Formats: sequence, C-alpha cells, structure tokens
Amino acid sequence: MNRDWVRGIVGFTVLCCIYFISLFCFHYFLIPLPPALIGIFILLIFLLSQRKVPTAITQSARPLLAHMGLFLLPALISVLLYRDLFVQYYIALIIAVLLSTIVSLGITLWLSQRILSGVKTAEKETASITNEGKDNDE
Repeated sequence: MNRDWVRGIVGFTVLCCIYFISLFCFHYFLIPLPPALIGIFILLIFLLSQRKVPTAITQSARPLLAHMGLFLLPALISVLLYRDLFVQYYIALIIAVLLSTIVSLGITLWLSQRILSGVKTAEKETASITNEGKDNDE
C-alpha cells in the first residue's frame, strides 16, 4: 500500500514538472500555444520514448481523469461571460465546432484502426509462434 502512495506522488510530481517545463517554454521561447498543450506534447514525447506508460504516471493520472468534469467546469462557466459574442457569432462557432469535431473524430478513428491492426497482427504472430512450439513438442 505504501508503494502505491509513493508511486502516485512520484507520478504527480512528474506531471507537475512537465507542466512547469511547459510554462517555462511558453514564457521563455514565446511559443504561441497554451502551456497545457505544450505540456501534453512534452508528455507525448516522453511516453513515446518510454514505449509505455509508467506505473507511477498511471496511478497519479487515474484520479485526475475520474474527475475530469471538474476541470472543465471553469471553462464552461466562463462561457457565460462571453454570451454576447456567442450570440453575435453563433454560426461561425457552430461551424468551427462541427468541423473540429469531425476532423478530430476522423484522426482518432484512423489512429485507432492503425494501432488495433498492429495489435491484432502481433497477437496472430504470437499465437502462430506458440502453436508451432506446441506442434514441435508433440
């Protein structure tokens, strides 16, 4: 039980460090992206270099993802502050939301098909290797 707590704290510390690095990059290099998005890119590069999600990050991110709605609540409430702009530009906003949703769903579908086809191919190869080993034993 203590190991889980330590891993969770280490994972949360890693996530906080990535966020602070993204804040530094945002201010120092004047990158025109939000610091949270820069942090997501840094985390993506880190996870791709590891080729897996470390247990510490998984344990610390699980409670955060469970309460994701709470993180979106301030953004939803702030929409009320810009009600006049939403009323004025509602057609442009609807088009932007629809197009971005369609594009993101398309990219997600394409990526998931590529990843899942690779997993199925690997499972078939593993099954054929184990079946050959069983045939040789008999």
